[in-house]
Amino acid sequence: MKVNIKEFSFLLAAFLLTALCLIWTNNILGLTVTALFAAYAFFRPKNGLLLLIMYFPIRAFLIEVNPALKGIGDLIIIAIFLKVVFMNRKKFKSLFHFDFFEISFIIFCLIGAISAIITGVSPVAIVFQLRAFIIAFLLYYIVKRLDIKKEDIYKFLWVVVLTAIIICIQGLVEKISIRTVLLPEAWEQKRISPTNKDRIYGLIGNPNVLAVFLSISFLLTMILRSMVELKKIKHILFIILVLIAGTLELTYSRGTFLAITVGVIAYFILTRNIKKISLIAMTIILGTICIFYPANYLADSYSKKLEEANTGELQGEDDETPEPKEDKPNDRIAESFDEDTLSLSKKSGRLFVIDKGFQVFKDNPLIGTGFATFGDSATKSFSSPIYEEYGISRNIYSDNQYIQIIAQTGVTGVLIFASFLLSMLWMLWKFRKENKFTIPLIALLLATFVWGLFYNIWENKTFTVYYFILLGYLFNYNSYRRKSL
Repeated sequence: MKVNIKEFSFLLAAFLLTALCLIWTNNILGLTVTALFAAYAFFRPKNGLLLLIMYFPIRAFLIEVNPALKGIGDLIIIAIFLKVVFMNRKKFKSLFHFDFFEISFIIFCLIGAISAIITGVSPVAIVFQLRAFIIAFLLYYIVKRLDIKKEDIYKFLWVVVLTAIIICIQGLVEKISIRTVLLPEAWEQKRISPTNKDRIYGLIGNPNVLAVFLSISFLLTMILRSMVELKKIKHILFIILVLIAGTLELTYSRGTFLAITVGVIAYFILTRNIKKISLIAMTIILGTICIFYPANYLADSYSKKLEEANTGELQGEDDETPEPKEDKPNDRIAESFDEDTLSLSKKSGRLFVIDKGFQVFKDNPLIGTGFATFGDSATKSFSSPIYEEYGISRNIYSDNQYIQIIAQTGVTGVLIFASFLLSMLWMLWKFRKENKFTIPLIALLLATFVWGLFYNIWENKTFTVYYFILLGYLFNYNSYRRKSL
């Protein structure tokens, strides 16, 4: 299937408008461009989806430069949702047809909201957290009701590849330049701990979220490569896979590496496709050789030059002062379970959060304390009414989806959320033989179960936007599943 460049001209227009907002950081201009994007998405909903998948991976960068661009993603989703409702106005009943996992998720959100009201959380904070969960979830509802064709999936995959290339190139420049090029000034001046100073943060602004994005991009690039027929394009996509793999390694994201391992194992068990596993192994090896080691070498060389320029010392000068010991990012995995790391984690890290989460759960076992009370997006902006009671002195982010759900929604919420996850898995499993892309999505979902141990993955728009669009494509009403409702 050939790509018609003209069909992507709207992306160039979007790029130019966004660049204008970054050069001239005027609030009125930013809000005007946001409104234009939303209006365009209403009239061209499928193109609106393509804007979304480019926007969310660079959202942190955009709003750092121009905060007025913060609402682009939400307004595009709302605009497309309204268009779907309008398109189905004559089939009103179809708008209220939900899959079981959708019903489970809606009930889960109701439990979290009701419990929060009982706890005394402000309505604004509750709405803030509901938005964090629901806004991307709407994409499944939207996409499965659009008239999706094979060429739409093809365009989606190419835009993902383009976005991944941009993210990778910027990340490598950031790495090699020691965070002095292609970053907002505030990010350049940001103080980073010695353990994290050699990790790539990217336009996403977070190495772990970047790792999640690159993992999904790698998977989708693999899918695109299996769809194209020209060998030249296959070779180009292989080079891009190497680029993504090498950049992914530079995030040093332990949780993602573990999740990827689980996903790859699951894929192999389900397909026995040694050829694909060999391809993955080859890209990782070449990524290490061609991207990972050269980037680290160039970064070290540039770092030494900067130090010499700052201290006025010449290369080769004798210096009897011992060099301070550096924390090597390569040691992150080895240090994960050492005594010092575990001790620190118990005092202020993940183990501390888990311990406090279970304390909250023991006191509120049925429906928990509700949204915006423990380690979610809302507590970062509004704090929590229960933190003082449990000796939590800061607005923690749980970095563990499961302990957050346990504390905030109790046994009831845990059971409902489990039904949400397992019903999605079951739905995919039932259709595993009807679409060749179902197995990769099963592997991705199983990897997500692992990601949930390390990140608030179902609040992460960089993940959920991509995942729910993919799920919507797979179970689109107008493709092969329900021809009529």
